[in-house]
Amino acid sequence: MFMIFLLCPVFVDCDKSSFGRVFTMSTNAERRFVNLRKRLNQLGYRHPLGVDSLPLVEKLFSDLVHTTESLRKAKFSSGKSEKECSNYDTILEPYKTENARLTRENNDLHLEILKLKEQSDRHVKDLKASLRRIEHETTDLKFLNNQYIHKIKMLEKETKAKTEKIQQLQEKNLQAVVQTPGGRRKSIPFRRQRMQIDQFVPPSGGQRGNASIELCAYSSFMNSHKNVALHFRIQELQSEVAELQEKLETSESGMKRYSKQVEIRDKEIERLMLALDGGRSHEVLSLESRTKSNEKLISHLNIQVDYLQKKNKELENHIQDLLDTKQNVTSEVVDLSNKNEELCQELNEIDHLAQQLERHKEIVLETADKEIGEAKKEIERKVSEIQDLQETITRLKSELCSCYKENERLNEELFGKTDEKGNLELLLNQLQQEKQRLTEKTENLERKERELVLEIERMRLDYGIALGDKSPSRLDAFVKTLEDDRDYYKRELDYLQKMVKLRPSPSRRTAEKSEELKSITRERDELRSVLDRFEKHMIEIQSNVKLLTAERDRLKVLYEQSMLTNYNLFKSQSELNRMRREAKHSFVSQSHTEEERDIALIDFKILMAEKESLEEKLKMHQEAADHEKSKLQHDVSELENNIQGLQIEKCELRTTVSILKERINYLENELNLKSSKLAQTSDDSSQFKAEICSLQLLNDQHQKSVEDLQRRLSLKKDELLTAQDEIIKLKEIIDRLNQRSTSQEEAVSVLRSTISVLDKEKDSLQETVDEKTERIACLDDNLANREKTIAHLRLTLSELESSTDQMQDMLGNRDREISSLRRQLDTSQIELAEMGRVKEMALKENRRLQDDLATMARENQAISTELKDAMREKEEMKTRVHNYITEVSRFENLIASKEKENQDLLEKFQMLHTQAEGWEIKAHQAEGESSSIRLELLSVDTDRKHLRERVELLEKEIQGHIVAHQVYESQISSITKNMSRLEEDLKRENQDKASVLADLTSVRELCVKLEASKELLARQLTSKSMDYERVLGELEDTKSEGELLKKQLSSERLTVQNLETLLATSRDKEFQNQLMSQDKDTEIQLLKDKLTLAESKLSSNNREVSMLRSKLAQMQTDTDILKRKLTTERFERERAIQEMRRHGLSTSSLRASPPLSSTLRSPSRSPERSAARTTDQAAAEKNVTFKE
Repeated sequence: MFMIFLLCPVFVDCDKSSFGRVFTMSTNAERRFVNLRKRLNQLGYRHPLGVDSLPLVEKLFSDLVHTTESLRKAKFSSGKSEKECSNYDTILEPYKTENARLTRENNDLHLEILKLKEQSDRHVKDLKASLRRIEHETTDLKFLNNQYIHKIKMLEKETKAKTEKIQQLQEKNLQAVVQTPGGRRKSIPFRRQRMQIDQFVPPSGGQRGNASIELCAYSSFMNSHKNVALHFRIQELQSEVAELQEKLETSESGMKRYSKQVEIRDKEIERLMLALDGGRSHEVLSLESRTKSNEKLISHLNIQVDYLQKKNKELENHIQDLLDTKQNVTSEVVDLSNKNEELCQELNEIDHLAQQLERHKEIVLETADKEIGEAKKEIERKVSEIQDLQETITRLKSELCSCYKENERLNEELFGKTDEKGNLELLLNQLQQEKQRLTEKTENLERKERELVLEIERMRLDYGIALGDKSPSRLDAFVKTLEDDRDYYKRELDYLQKMVKLRPSPSRRTAEKSEELKSITRERDELRSVLDRFEKHMIEIQSNVKLLTAERDRLKVLYEQSMLTNYNLFKSQSELNRMRREAKHSFVSQSHTEEERDIALIDFKILMAEKESLEEKLKMHQEAADHEKSKLQHDVSELENNIQGLQIEKCELRTTVSILKERINYLENELNLKSSKLAQTSDDSSQFKAEICSLQLLNDQHQKSVEDLQRRLSLKKDELLTAQDEIIKLKEIIDRLNQRSTSQEEAVSVLRSTISVLDKEKDSLQETVDEKTERIACLDDNLANREKTIAHLRLTLSELESSTDQMQDMLGNRDREISSLRRQLDTSQIELAEMGRVKEMALKENRRLQDDLATMARENQAISTELKDAMREKEEMKTRVHNYITEVSRFENLIASKEKENQDLLEKFQMLHTQAEGWEIKAHQAEGESSSIRLELLSVDTDRKHLRERVELLEKEIQGHIVAHQVYESQISSITKNMSRLEEDLKRENQDKASVLADLTSVRELCVKLEASKELLARQLTSKSMDYERVLGELEDTKSEGELLKKQLSSERLTVQNLETLLATSRDKEFQNQLMSQDKDTEIQLLKDKLTLAESKLSSNNREVSMLRSKLAQMQTDTDILKRKLTTERFERERAIQEMRRHGLSTSSLRASPPLSSTLRSPSRSPERSAARTTDQAAAEKNVTFKE
């Protein structure tokens, strides 16, 4: 109605057509309005709606509906995509793990390839070096050979020339031959005169010819010597050249090797990149590695944060204590400064009253002497205490040595016990070997028996299956006899096992052995308890020694303080004496003393200012040192983390390599074992198959025979009555024969099969036990190592706790010393008050002292002599003080070394802590592995329990077996005789069997006619159906075992294929190495040509090296000069700061201005700069101490 009233003016103005159009429009708008209102009310929007805003609201509503639908669709699609993503993740997870494993294995294989390449390169290098050495030796030998040939030729020429010369001289000299009296008669070629001489002519002055001969000989000798020297020089130069060539070749080969390694590394990187492109993406792997490393870093950083927080708390406590001590010291300094001012005022008064105080000089000297005597007594007492402490230390050291000796003795006893244990284990191994030998013998016998059984079955099949259609009842009888024999032999086996268990002989001996074992274990436990007590005693002794050293250091500090106080007393006495002497000489010198007093006050103020500057400097140095220390600790911790990560990676790689090697060996052993098991299983499976085939054939024949019999039933009923008597007789004969043959054969076969099965089970159990014992031993070793590390960490923690306790004791001692110093200050204040009273008394007695000046002058001379003696004693005390200072420095060095040791222990603790974390990570990994092993262990534990019981029984029976060994051998010989007899019986029975089979062929036709009744067939069918079901169950078991064996075979084939691929790759590598060796032989020849060029390069390199060395020396001199300049600048700067402080100026501008100080204070990252900075600081400190 509202709409109609609105539209009334329009209706009035327009005509009928326009009225109708407007009416239809109004009805449409009303309908739209109503629909929209309903929808809005349904959605909960109950706000008022205007007509003008209707199209806008409609559009907004349609948009809202569209957005809700699109949102629903988006949610549905996102849910679908999430499900698909989760499915993809589940599908991709095994591929990811497989890809990671394959990449890891691929990387390991490539690393092994690289190692093999490097080994081959090293081998080729060694071969090259040996070849080069041999070639040099051959060239040297050739050279020597040529020289010797040349020398031989020269000698031959010389000998020829000499012989020709001799012959020419003999032909020319036709004069008389002179013969000496002792010479032999010469053969003369021509007729010449002979002259015999009775004696030689005496030597005359003509010796020039001899001299010339000697000169010629000498010159020839010198020439030969020179030639030899030149030859040796040439050889030396050649050897040097060869060495240089070798060095050059080695350097070039090293360069080539490194370049090859770089190329190999690049190839490996490219290969890995290609592998990553094929499998998982590089980004995914990098993200995973980053996440793992980040998790490790976060855990490590959390641990470090906890550790640093503890350290910060400790440092804050220490800083608080230091601040408290600083406040106490500052308060004491203020008190002392006030007292110094008061003392200065009193000195001014004392200048006026010096004459009065001379009377009290004797009293003061006496008190000083008494104090000196007391100090000496106290020093002697402290020295005696130190000696007592040293004696106690020596006594404790001797006790320590005795403890160590006792520990060594106990270790030796332990080694003896382990040797005894090893002997017992050897005995056990021997017995096990004997047992294995006997089992092998039994297995051989069983093998022979099995072959006989197989032959019997083959014969039976050959003769029995051919006519199986005529004798269906034979299999039933055979099966029944088998079952009866099986039950009989089971009973026999149970009876034998009971008899073996109830044997009483070995129990007594095993009881004795168990008692011995108990006594040995008791002794071991007692020794362990003694060792633990000794370790506790050692720890107590170490703590006592540490406490004694701390007390000794404290006493030394007290002694030094007493010495300083004595030295100050001596100074004050000397100054008083000097002032008294000046007062005695004249009152005119009073002005001079006042000036000196002013100078002393100025010096005192300067010293106080210097002290304050030094304190500020010390604070600055401490702050800088703490800042640098924190930074260095941070850097060290980062480096340690990196090193530990690298070490962990190295250990992981080593463990993976060792695990792979062990796995290869284990797989090879398993291959051998499984191949043998396969052979056995193949034999067993062939037997089973043969039996199954025979049973199937028999079943088919029986089914055929049943059908035939059903047809012939009507015909055979009449013949059955006539042949029953004959059948009964023949059945009795056949049953007897079958029972005898089958009982014997099946008994033997069942026994052998059971024995073989038991032996196999025993071997498999022994193998599993050995493997598990090895694993348990490895795990025990790991646990022992971890326990050792934990014990070591606990010891280090206890040592650190003891050191902290010692530091707390030191702090308590320091507090006590401060309290004693405060008491001394109180006593000094009391003494000052007494001195004020004495001063008042001195004012009264001043006039009396002026009268006694003359008498005091005489006494002054005596006092001067006493002062000289005191000065002498003072010098002696100075020497003693210097000695004590040296000792203090030595003790400080010891303390510094101990602090270094503590730091090393802390570093070791951190290393061990990180190692423990690594071990914990490995332990978590091992727990993951152990979860898989625990399932095996649970199955093994029961076996272990049974085996332990069995081992105990075996240990009890060891003695019985040793005694019964000979009996067993005799039994074995009798068994062999029985076996030979049984074999003869078997041969006879086989002959009987052949005759019986011949009879059976004639009887079977009758058996077919007689076994035609339905009742017998029904019984046979029921029994055979039962047997058939049993056989089917056995078949299913064998099939399951076959499937397991197939799976094992497939896994073993995969391992064999992997090994074959490895072998193929190794062969390819060997072939490549051979090719490489051939290429390298060619390269050797090329390198020989390059040697000449290398020599020239060497000469140029040597020149360059000499130039560089000279430059280096210049640079070192420049650096030394710069360091000196730096130290001088620092010293000047510090002196300027001190002067500025004395004058009262601010040092902030000086601190901010120089660039050197800022650069030096900035933490340098390079270790050289830090080292230079530390040296510069040390030099500056030395300079400052020199100035003081």
